[in-house]
Amino acid sequence: MNALDTIILILAITTVVTVGIFSGRNSNTADEFLLAGKSINKLQAGFSMAATDFGGSGLVAAIGYCYMVGMSGMWWNLAAAPAFLVIDLWLADKFNKMDGATLPEYLGQRYSSAVEYLATVTHVLTNIAALSVQFTVACATLYSITGFSTRISLVISVILVILLTGGGLKSVVNTDAALFVIIVLSVLISVPVMIRNGGGLSSITSQLPGGFTSIASLGFWTPFSWFVLCLLNYSTNQNYIQRMVSAKDEGTARFGACFTAAFYLIISVAIGLIGISSYVLMPGVEDTNTIFPRMLIEFFPHGLIGLGVSGVFAATISTGTSILHATTTLTINDFLKKLAKRENTTDKQTVVISRVLVVVIALLSMILSLFSSNIINVIYIAGLFYGVSVFVPMLMGMYSEKPTAKAALITMITTIGFSLCWQYWLSEKVPYIGSVPANIMGLIISAILLPTISYLESAK
Repeated sequence: MNALDTIILILAITTVVTVGIFSGRNSNTADEFLLAGKSINKLQAGFSMAATDFGGSGLVAAIGYCYMVGMSGMWWNLAAAPAFLVIDLWLADKFNKMDGATLPEYLGQRYSSAVEYLATVTHVLTNIAALSVQFTVACATLYSITGFSTRISLVISVILVILLTGGGLKSVVNTDAALFVIIVLSVLISVPVMIRNGGGLSSITSQLPGGFTSIASLGFWTPFSWFVLCLLNYSTNQNYIQRMVSAKDEGTARFGACFTAAFYLIISVAIGLIGISSYVLMPGVEDTNTIFPRMLIEFFPHGLIGLGVSGVFAATISTGTSILHATTTLTINDFLKKLAKRENTTDKQTVVISRVLVVVIALLSMILSLFSSNIINVIYIAGLFYGVSVFVPMLMGMYSEKPTAKAALITMITTIGFSLCWQYWLSEKVPYIGSVPANIMGLIISAILLPTISYLESAK
């Protein structure tokens, strides 16, 4: 990076921080800090939801994956489009009308406090792991381009995420909107730059291994399991539900999901083209997490390097702030307020505790990021831990009165244990169906257990 790149990066960060601080200056009540007073409009909902989901795994890890397997790697992002459409059609309006700030709170009202506590704990642990991934990506980019040590890079990333999250949900949503613009610009500019350096698309494709341009080389189960993973995340994860709960009306909540689906249709193709172009231009790279930053250094003119680095930061920071704020909301709303008497906690105290939690959770994720290297695997396993276990109880609870509290609790515990066991042990030992992904098997078990146990209880 030269002086021009540094200036562009600093300007981008300064703009985002300014937006965040200005937006969060009036978040002095619990309702404003946690839910932005249910005032999120369509532009905020659409940009924020898209920026929230398209984080480090969607940019850096996905480019690295396309580098390894070809255009079929674009399914890591493309699978999000149909998942968001499902949310748009069947769940967004229900989340907006939901009596509560979080999904665990709804599960507690629908079933029992034990179900709420279990959902909260598993969700918080999952989010801490997901936040660590964003820090990992930011560190890899800073190290590759600036030469900063990973520890310095990590500290810079954590400080920015804490600063932008400390203003509450309105600050997070508005900075997401600014970050979304940076993300889109950096990705869309990268496509023609890489294709031109490769001598054109026909020249690039002629140098690829057989099947590298196919989007079907991963087969059926892997893309389908990613679609299931996306559906589970978007319908159970507070990062996304919070946007729909905080939307000013049902139409706004649905628009956010629909806008994000359209965004993924475009961005996944762009990521695939960047990945296969990098394969031709930079053969033999072992650490695929460094593909994007190395691409910036080797092929981008000065000025655009700064924009590219800003894009990585935008992707990681936007997702990081959303995860951190959602985790804080879960901890406050579904754990601490349940332990203490709600009426004894003032708005001011809640906001202060929330800001302290922002720092504590960010530091825990920072420590975990030092040990996480396989980004896609971390995200997938985190999904097994939470999303698979609560999806069926949530869905059946919304549409039927028959599922019972005891059945929901047993189903969630069993599904977590079974999904992890299938992922690490059973899938290798069971014939014929061993290739079925763990999240799909977990859903099947959950869908069998909940109605069965509920029926046995009612028959007593």
